[in-house]
Amino acid sequence: MKNWRLIDSKVLSAAENMALDRVLLDSRSRGLVPDTLLFLEFTPCALVGYHQSVELEVEDGYCREHGIEINRRISGGGAIYMDEGTMGWALFADKNTSGIPRDLDEMYASICNSVVIGLSKLGVEAKFRPKNDIEVNGRKISGTGGTEHASSFLFHGSLLIDFNVDTMVRCLKLPIKKLDDKQVQSFRQRVTSLREILGYVPEMRSIKKALLEGFTEVFGITFVPGDMTDGEEEMLRKETRVFSSEEWIRGGRRVPQSSELKINDYKAPGGLIRVSVLLDRTRKRIKSTFITGDFFAYPERSILDLEACLRNSSCLEQDVAANVNRYFSENDIRIPGVDARDMSTAVCQAISVSRSMM
Repeated sequence: MKNWRLIDSKVLSAAENMALDRVLLDSRSRGLVPDTLLFLEFTPCALVGYHQSVELEVEDGYCREHGIEINRRISGGGAIYMDEGTMGWALFADKNTSGIPRDLDEMYASICNSVVIGLSKLGVEAKFRPKNDIEVNGRKISGTGGTEHASSFLFHGSLLIDFNVDTMVRCLKLPIKKLDDKQVQSFRQRVTSLREILGYVPEMRSIKKALLEGFTEVFGITFVPGDMTDGEEEMLRKETRVFSSEEWIRGGRRVPQSSELKINDYKAPGGLIRVSVLLDRTRKRIKSTFITGDFFAYPERSILDLEACLRNSSCLEQDVAANVNRYFSENDIRIPGVDARDMSTAVCQAISVSRSMM
């Protein structure tokens, strides 16, 4: 069996937990530490994906009023709400780790099925729902996703234990028009928790033990309890300051303030692609593009590079398709469930919407 380090973290703020992801992934990519499994616990927070905009995904005023911290993950995916009724888990490993598939879809499936087996130890009959959810009787109990850095990857997930659905509905900008009782109840039926399924809340140590057994059964891992190194502790203090900054939380994906911009949503198999464009109508060129969404893109900056590729390029549909196809073919871009055709279609639809406003 392979030996992995097991870190069981205490309850931390959103900034500390997000910084911890960065620190452990960086340490593993430099070969300073072994493959690691991390258990995380949270104070109330709203977390957006790396490719999302806080302004588009989070009810800022509600979060401020109720002391809900806002932060950004280093991985993609959609906005989520975390609190004391949820638990996080994260794998940090070398890409060539034996037994873990290199193909992203296969990796998602195999790791999620480890959690499914772990939940079965608690008496919960769960299933993997592609691309990256775990469900019980069609209701989501865990969402997952990941990112990579150099030679290593991070794959992590959340588990709903005793979850406050009402708070989640009110702190996130979800696709419901108004928060009446009927719609809240409808949304509540889309998710579930260990309390609802089992009728009680298992002890946290029992939940963690079950998940460990699932990972061991699928991947043949022996988990050795350990601590962060002195170097990781020092790096965490520095990174927490970075992850507490407005530049990290909002700066990278701030919505452009322009009356000419209108957001267009395109649903691809791998998630929502949300695009807005600013056009130079006279020259028939794209002045700027803003692409967000709840997809998972590898490498993490590939969407920013795509925006740069489209800047000052032709806004004609055939040219947009050619530019996007060229970008995907010339770069190692992997977005599970999203291909070049999806992305070019999303951009072209946004251009069409923008033109109709002129």
